[in-house]
Amino acid sequence: MALFATDLMAFIVIAVLTIILYGLNKLFTYLLRSSKRLTVEQKNKASFIFKLISVVLIVYLVIDGFPSFATIDPEIRAILTGSISTALAFASSEIFANILSGFLLFIIDPFDLGHVVKIKGTKGIVKSINFTKIVIETFNNIMVEITNNDVVSNKVTNYTVDLENIETFEEFRDKIQSPQDKGKARIDFDLNDELIDYKEEMEEIYDTFKNNEYEIIHSYTFRMRFEYDKFRIKIDKISKMCDEFRKYFGFKPRFHIVWFGNRIAVKFRILTFKTRKLMEFQPKFAHEIYKISMGEEDV
Repeated sequence: MALFATDLMAFIVIAVLTIILYGLNKLFTYLLRSSKRLTVEQKNKASFIFKLISVVLIVYLVIDGFPSFATIDPEIRAILTGSISTALAFASSEIFANILSGFLLFIIDPFDLGHVVKIKGTKGIVKSINFTKIVIETFNNIMVEITNNDVVSNKVTNYTVDLENIETFEEFRDKIQSPQDKGKARIDFDLNDELIDYKEEMEEIYDTFKNNEYEIIHSYTFRMRFEYDKFRIKIDKISKMCDEFRKYFGFKPRFHIVWFGNRIAVKFRILTFKTRKLMEFQPKFAHEIYKISMGEEDV
């Protein structure tokens, strides 16, 4: 039995309800963003659940709301239902795949809004997460859409570390350390260090975290290859340049030798609490390193 007396009533009710739900979603999203008590992860999950309930409600009303569908001959209705279902299956198979992938991402939760990630070779900030896709703002301020199915099917690198429930310095240090920071794996050619011990530097970052109650920190890394020619001189110049970029990121960028082969691979790491600082100054930092590596500076 249909939910409404006439098709016109069903159409009007569904149209009005769709508009109301759309407005409520906008209002709910605005209130979530304005809330300071909820974390970014909690806001994102609440928004996702509210949108899901809205879509399920509309689909239910469309299927069971129109009385004319119930008056069609059962055999014809079965044929129409099968034909429409098959057509929808082909037309929306990718959409459903992305929705299912969205559910999987919701459960696994590999990243959240505002996180700096690398997906399918694209690096940037996660600006939005929808039923079927995510939007990433790259370091060149370009908005890139990636389907949820592609996200699930590819490796995801998350450069953002969640600092929720961190109580001690040891917990904080273990959270943000990279493999090169631990034990004998740390091969550091940072020459212009002003004798600042690594532990003291970690304590400085920890104090900043506690005093400002930051929820996340970005531990962004990238690699660059160098020729052997004048390598030591170039590294010394880069070390001095890292001192200059400390004022932009809040902390001095670090680098480690991670591979010796036909060329020398150096891994650079930027630690910062401020997302926009990373987006604004990392390209400039990488460009200056590239100029030194190619001998375009006076070395």
